[in-house]
Order: sequence, then C-alpha cells, then structure tokens
Amino acid sequence: MRYVHYCEPCDARSPERATDHEAKADRAAHRRRAHHGLRPTDRIEEIPGPVAIAVSAAWTIFGHAVRSGARRLATSEAVRQVRASAYWQQAVRLLAISAGVLVLGTVAVHKML
Repeated sequence: MRYVHYCEPCDARSPERATDHEAKADRAAHRRRAHHGLRPTDRIEEIPGPVAIAVSAAWTIFGHAVRSGARRLATSEAVRQVRASAYWQQAVRLLAISAGVLVLGTVAVHKML
C-alpha cells in the first residue's frame, strides 16, 4: 500500500509514501508550515496498488458468479424434484434433530464446567 496526506482547506496533496509513518511526517510538516501548528481538516488515505486492485476485481467477479450460479441452481427443475422427494424431507429432519442434539449437548457440557 501507498499512503498520501490530503489537506482539504489547502487542497494540498503530499507525494505518495511507502509507509503511513512517512505520510504522518508529511502531515506534521504541512501543519507547521501552512497552518502554524493548527489542525485543519485533513486525512491520510491508503492508495491500493495494482495487486490489491486485481484481487478486489477477481473477488467481485467470483462473488457475482457464485450468486448467479446459486440462483440458477435454486430455480432449476432438478432441485425442485429433489426437494419434493421423501428422502430430502427425511434428511432435513435428521439434520435439524442432529443440530438440536449438538446444541443441547454443548449447553449441558458448558453448565457442568
């Protein structure tokens, strides 16, 4: 990441720095020089690099693909047939019972300790 100090009243921008410590030093120098030590409305922002931008774009594309695939799968005829079957209903009941047993067991063990 790179860091930049922005001063809103002056509309000033420091050069990009490798660490936030360097950007904070730029901010302190600017405050002394331009504002006589006062604290104007300013900020230090992180500027993403090319790798961070590429990862963010890939993650967005992946999330969109997963959502659209899940939507298609949920509305498909095959999934409707599976959900209507007696096996599916039995599996859902067993899963609910198992989850309840696990929760009760956890509470019982927690109370015993």
